[in-house]
Amino acid sequence: MGILVMSDSHGLVREVQQVAGRHAVEKILHCGDFCVDHLREPFSHMTLVRGNCDTTKDVPTEQQTKWRYLNILQTHGHLFGVKNSLLRLHYRAEEMGANVVVFGHSHVPTCGVVRDILFLNPGSLQMPRGFDVPTYVILEQTGVAKSTVQVTVSFFDHRGNPVQSLGGTYSLRR
Repeated sequence: MGILVMSDSHGLVREVQQVAGRHAVEKILHCGDFCVDHLREPFSHMTLVRGNCDTTKDVPTEQQTKWRYLNILQTHGHLFGVKNSLLRLHYRAEEMGANVVVFGHSHVPTCGVVRDILFLNPGSLQMPRGFDVPTYVILEQTGVAKSTVQVTVSFFDHRGNPVQSLGGTYSLRR
């Protein structure tokens, strides 16, 4: 079992419920711009961060989650200028000791490792950019060695079909 990561659902509820109910996962992370009451189902059972379109001050702008051998920094990305560069977000990840960063804001599905840190944007469930269909991600820890941890990132479209052209297997620092 892994972690489901989604972002930028912009008011969708039924579709988010469908995605959340589709996979057996240990955690669900939403990277902001959920744009509904955060206490409403299914959002009340997710780890949420506030995006630039979310109005509630009861949800933080970033979260840190430790899961197995992963130290995950979760943010929306707008406060780090992710549409222009991941450099500021990389600095924050290093400050937090994160080996995985999940973020949204750009609506562009992204996945890659920079200096042993995985940067993962699941895309948008509402308004995809740079890709034909809405997307979300399952992140799984698939191996552990003395100084590294192996993860697999699987992208899915909004109907639950695997998107083979995105994702992959990565080795990160522990």
